[in-house]
Amino acid sequence: MINSLKLKIRRSLGLPEIQERVEHLARQNQELRDLNQVLDAKLKDTLDYNHRIFNQIDQLLDQQKRQFLQELIQQSKSGTILNCSINYCDILAPIELLKLYAHCIDPQPHQKLNFLIETHCVDWLSSHLNRGDTFLDVGASFGTISLPLANILGEKGHIYAFEPAQKTQKFLKQILDINQINNVSVIPSAISDELGTAQFLEYTDTNPLAWASDTSTLNAPTIKPDFQHSSYDVQVTTIDEFVNTYHLQPTAIKIDIEGFEFYALQGGKQTLETMLPYLCIDIHTDVKTGKSALVTVEPFLQSLGYSLTMKEHTLYAIPPEKT
Repeated sequence: MINSLKLKIRRSLGLPEIQERVEHLARQNQELRDLNQVLDAKLKDTLDYNHRIFNQIDQLLDQQKRQFLQELIQQSKSGTILNCSINYCDILAPIELLKLYAHCIDPQPHQKLNFLIETHCVDWLSSHLNRGDTFLDVGASFGTISLPLANILGEKGHIYAFEPAQKTQKFLKQILDINQINNVSVIPSAISDELGTAQFLEYTDTNPLAWASDTSTLNAPTIKPDFQHSSYDVQVTTIDEFVNTYHLQPTAIKIDIEGFEFYALQGGKQTLETMLPYLCIDIHTDVKTGKSALVTVEPFLQSLGYSLTMKEHTLYAIPPEKT
């Protein structure tokens, strides 16, 4: 009786129709939501597709611009000096250097010649160096690491750039001279684990690898040069000997010496223990063992308390008490 009365009241008020209408509107609302989700997904797919297309166009334009700049560099006359940027450092550089690094051109809309060379090392070292610090660049090559760091260290800081290759020294000194960079000293000695002299192999720029003259090295039994090269004797010193002789306190050391990494570290053990410098090491095949230098470098540095991180071919070492 009561339920029948409730039903009559609901019908008199039109509640069933209202409920059906509400349910119908709810279904329409859900359908609209589902449709919006489908449209949003299609819109996202379209935007993603357009983004990929624009990226491909940008990459194609960069490739064309890179090719054009590479051709321009290769056609430039010897002795030409060009205004460029190397690792975000604006400098004047001889064309001979730029030809070696033509493969490192990074086209930029507002920079005619922009080169990015081992920037991961520059970025990491920059985060651990301050104005007034001392930095040892062991295997400095043409200064692609030293040049940007020279700006960070300022006039009161100093960089000692070890580079025994004679032709490379010549261009490095030329770059420092024409750019009036006074806080970088070029040291013509090689670095190893003992003092003396050793035969040095310097690849010429006539070999098939454009950057081969940048990978010259001290001679060793495992090294069998595949390309045309010249050889001559160079002075060899150790990190400890150099640091002690000139009373230095290096904040950081970069080592890139084609398989002599472990021996350079052995010759710098006292410096590592007392000065606690940050280390940025390019890992190669050990010249004596024929295995990766990491096999000996890693346990050696861990025994001194260093914390190590390996990214690609570069080992970053943070000294104890600075982690």
